[in-house]
Amino acid sequence: MNILEIKNIRKSFSNKNVLNGIDLEIKNGEISSIFGYSGEGKSTVLKIVSGILKQDSGDIILKSKNINNLEPYERLTPLVMDEPLLFPHMTVLENISFGLKLSNHRKKLLNSPKEILELLGITGLEKRYPSEISMGQAQRVSLARALIINPDILLMDEPFSNLDIISKIKVRKLIKDINRELKVSMLLVTHDIEDVINLSDKMFVLNDGKVQDSGHPSEVLKKPSTIDTAFLLGTENIFDGTILGIDENNNIIKVGIKTQDLKLGNEEKTGAAKNTAAAIEADFQGQGRLEKGEHVFAAIRPEEIMILREDRRASKPVRENRFSGKIVSKVFTSRMMEILIRTEENLEFKILIPFHAFEVMNLFEGKTVEVSLKKSSVHIIKKKKSSHSS
Repeated sequence: MNILEIKNIRKSFSNKNVLNGIDLEIKNGEISSIFGYSGEGKSTVLKIVSGILKQDSGDIILKSKNINNLEPYERLTPLVMDEPLLFPHMTVLENISFGLKLSNHRKKLLNSPKEILELLGITGLEKRYPSEISMGQAQRVSLARALIINPDILLMDEPFSNLDIISKIKVRKLIKDINRELKVSMLLVTHDIEDVINLSDKMFVLNDGKVQDSGHPSEVLKKPSTIDTAFLLGTENIFDGTILGIDENNNIIKVGIKTQDLKLGNEEKTGAAKNTAAAIEADFQGQGRLEKGEHVFAAIRPEEIMILREDRRASKPVRENRFSGKIVSKVFTSRMMEILIRTEENLEFKILIPFHAFEVMNLFEGKTVEVSLKKSSVHIIKKKKSSHSS
């Protein structure tokens, strides 16, 4: 059952279209995320649902009821912002209890203030003022103020953006626990794909004022429907190619890969690409309708490419799509090692591997290695005019 339906919502500011017919369906008890570039209208969607902003057209359906004409205080849709926005002259308990004053509903509370404090791990802070607690604790107080009214859906706008990495991980887990414990439906706006992956049952990719992709995060990450979504989600290994052959009996698509560098917004210029440099095979199943000779993109996420170990015999899946190349650069990221490999065919693969794997395999700049792309990890994207093309 859907707790929230957003139907054909449109919104403009100063003659600029921000939302161009947004449709979302949020299931009861689930956490959904809206993900996209800055300025794409993600926060605008939440403000319209909460009643802070009025849409130009379209409908907001909450629990099968149209709430277009309800004021914010008449809706059980509290919005938690990136900053806690607590009243400095009120104690923690007074801030939490103030949530009850913001709503004119007489809906039965499922949890008392004491239970909410315990659930959020802020028991003992009741008499403190906002200036006396940490940012992570303040964000928990903000969540408590929203939860105390027993909301129909909890809206969160970049709730982790001002938190340090440790607090962020704790609050992220806390939100998951709240969803599991209280069965509260949630709609989250974020620019961090890790938030989406760790929290969401469903994600919506907002681009050019429309929902471009939706589904379970793992599905959207591995199989984006457009080149724009692929770039947005960090699928940096994207190659211009042509379908060389389709073998449905053996579940294989062969794609000829060209050496031209691909940049977002240059999709219309791919006709000038060089001749085929290599061929990559992909699983046919789940790729959609394709034809021999069709111009496409082949996309592989950086964590899906394997560097083969010299001391082990490769199994059949990792013997697929093998290339030899040199490590041309390495970069330490917060959790993984990012490696750039240039192959003999002059293709470049960006790869993410754990730190320990980098050390165990004795990898270094200039070393020649073999890489493998499993057929199941290669996603084919049909070409169509990019929304960012000029």
